[in-house]
Amino acid sequence: MRKISILLLLMVGLINLEASAKWFQQKTIFSKALQQDKTYYVGLPTGYNESDTLTRYKVIIFLHGASVTATDIVNSIEPILDNPFSRLFFDKLFKVIFVIPDGSCEPFKGSFYTNSALYGNYEDFIASDIMAEIRSKFHTFKSRDKWSILGHSMGGYGAMKIALKNPEKFIGVSALSGPLNITYFDELLPILLSEHGSAAPYDFTYSGDVTQLMYTMAGAFSPDPAAAPPVQFPVNQDGTINPVVKEKWEANNPINLIRKWKGNPAMAIHTYCGELDEFKLVKPNQMFSDTLAKYKLPHTYYQDPLGDHVNSLATSLPQGINFLYQVMDTAQFMNVTQVKNLKAEKVPVLYPNPAVDRFFVSDVSEDVANIVISNISGQTVIQSRNPVLYEGIDISRLGRGVYLVSLQERNGKISTLRLIKN
Repeated sequence: MRKISILLLLMVGLINLEASAKWFQQKTIFSKALQQDKTYYVGLPTGYNESDTLTRYKVIIFLHGASVTATDIVNSIEPILDNPFSRLFFDKLFKVIFVIPDGSCEPFKGSFYTNSALYGNYEDFIASDIMAEIRSKFHTFKSRDKWSILGHSMGGYGAMKIALKNPEKFIGVSALSGPLNITYFDELLPILLSEHGSAAPYDFTYSGDVTQLMYTMAGAFSPDPAAAPPVQFPVNQDGTINPVVKEKWEANNPINLIRKWKGNPAMAIHTYCGELDEFKLVKPNQMFSDTLAKYKLPHTYYQDPLGDHVNSLATSLPQGINFLYQVMDTAQFMNVTQVKNLKAEKVPVLYPNPAVDRFFVSDVSEDVANIVISNISGQTVIQSRNPVLYEGIDISRLGRGVYLVSLQERNGKISTLRLIKN
């Protein structure tokens, strides 16, 4: 839930590039739900022609996380998307209408895309106002089969909740590092208490990452505009959970909405969470996946042992976009659940990355026959046969930039990874 500008630049190593034409267009909508003007951004597909009213395009709505605005996200992503090399990794992005509404608001870190007496009706802003705006202003399909919703962190929560409450509007949803069981406090509570002393009574002032997160969520799920601060906090001063406030949160809990949806109409679900997530979201995501399985609802859940809350976007964002595009492109659903631990699949990792003089490889067999490093033009710049992996691969003679590293194992497996050379 931190600003992600540095992360997104590092995703493809496109630093200090000359600016070119902007892909995103800034728009303003008067939201009936919020009774105010709000900003949103739209990226149009390659070849989009305003005068061609016959060609229709798929739509992905992206909901950003807390502590940032839609403008922050666009300013972070734009340097990447302006470079042709990014199309190798985000090619599906340039085939859809990609919409980023602004979900930021005062007085805390964001709206949680929820109808709230404190923040305003942000759920209706997305599910009604934004969708109607995009349908009226751009060449979209009318059918839900070509509409999906995606989000990260706070936006992952918002995307999942809005999709589960409005399954007739979306064919697919992807939640990246989202709090999908908002009343699971077991792991967050000790951190929350530690931010306010070592013993009760606790004075829950607006300080500390987890406390600020709780205040932001309380503004959405248990607002009290007449109070100071204007929320009903979910934790009592003695460190116990307040059952009355918790019950209010349950009404907005995505894991509970599964029971109401029950798979009708069918909707493709994709979730991702890193095991190093600072906000302890792995267990809530596991519980969400288990609940889907309980109701025999096929879905894909990726659990990444190397992923944290923000930097994991380098892995999860392209994954989520590709998942949703595939569903909208084929209108076909898998009929089995896929719960994948990325570590179990032995996904190779290059480290350090960015690297200066030498990089190493983890989560790969020692039986690597060949390593080929290519520049962005596809030219081989280094080839190492039968490399000694524990000694690392010397790249000191390479210039700064982005390279592709192809690992060829003797069992025939080939993995291609990005490497940033500083």
